[in-house]
Amino acid sequence: MPTIFDYLQARKEAAFEEMPLNRVDMLCLNELGYIAFEKLLPDSVDLSQPIQLASLLETYDSSQLAYDFMMTKERVELCQLIFSSERFKDLTLSHYVSDTDLEFEKQFAAMLLTLPSIQHQQVIFRGTDDSLIGWKEDFKLTYMREIPAHRSAIAYLKEILQEVNGDIVVSGHSKGGNLALYASSHIDSPLQDRIPLICLFDSPGLQKEELATQGYLAIKNKCWRMIPRESIVGIMLYFDLVPDVVDSQLAGISQHDVAQWQVTMDGQFDIGHQQTELSLNLEKTFKEWTDKLSNQELKLIFDLLFDSLMDNGIYSLNDFSLDSLSRVFQALTTLNGLDPQKKQVLNKSLRLLISSYTSQLRYPSLPDLPKINFPNFFDRK
Repeated sequence: MPTIFDYLQARKEAAFEEMPLNRVDMLCLNELGYIAFEKLLPDSVDLSQPIQLASLLETYDSSQLAYDFMMTKERVELCQLIFSSERFKDLTLSHYVSDTDLEFEKQFAAMLLTLPSIQHQQVIFRGTDDSLIGWKEDFKLTYMREIPAHRSAIAYLKEILQEVNGDIVVSGHSKGGNLALYASSHIDSPLQDRIPLICLFDSPGLQKEELATQGYLAIKNKCWRMIPRESIVGIMLYFDLVPDVVDSQLAGISQHDVAQWQVTMDGQFDIGHQQTELSLNLEKTFKEWTDKLSNQELKLIFDLLFDSLMDNGIYSLNDFSLDSLSRVFQALTTLNGLDPQKKQVLNKSLRLLISSYTSQLRYPSLPDLPKINFPNFFDRK
């Protein structure tokens, strides 16, 4: 089954009069949200002003780029396909913002992509990048109603809608979809009216109480949610939106990679599938686990994990390598030196996570299993 690479290659000459803009196109544009454009362009370029992206091919040499967690070879190739396509020849980038703040534990990036020939405008909120601060902020979603990136997303979306005329599609993958949903539900009604569609690509939901707010209810019917069959990220937190389930060429957590989702050559997704048992079990597990732990306990767990890694010089996913294994090991062993109260919370969380997952499994042909007494994971000598 084709992927977006096959689609772009086959349809790169297709004018929008021949094949109108579709949601596969919107997913392709959304993937550009992960490109660190400040690394591709000279410092003298004003990223807040419209830049025709096709012109990047004239000055950009991909062979000089060091690939990493965000700027993967796959994404760079996707850029080249889009930028060289007749279909997207007038695509422009503007209002680019990228802000990682260690003090406020915030990772936020967003941009506006525009196709002037068809008056399509799409605000894209970037998902989690390679920074450990970004991943720590993601886990804050489990115990905080509003994280720092939420506030930035609201301000950004307000500014764009006030500066730019016309309707604007809002989209995001992973945490980017969560930001798109949260920001769209927290702006004034007249601005919400100018958002015809909110695309959520395998993104976490909201805190349960958010689903009852007037702001969310006002935009609920504009939301389109898509997850892969083995979704792990897109089943976290709470949704009251039935997703389209798409097939993927990959398995497990790798299905989070939208580049391998299966599409058709006429710009449709291969949907209509069912979530796998693993995805359904994990969905129930995460909800049960977070429901049984207090916000204070969840905060303590993630603070201990991420702060111990950063204290040992691990600031990015790109820092995880064979050369850094000793630092990672050192970070984890520091957990053995915690005071008894913190150890108790960590052990409680691990026991709950394991028992919550095993309780979701079904073995109808087996007898009842005996109760398991879990060891004290963080009190090893």
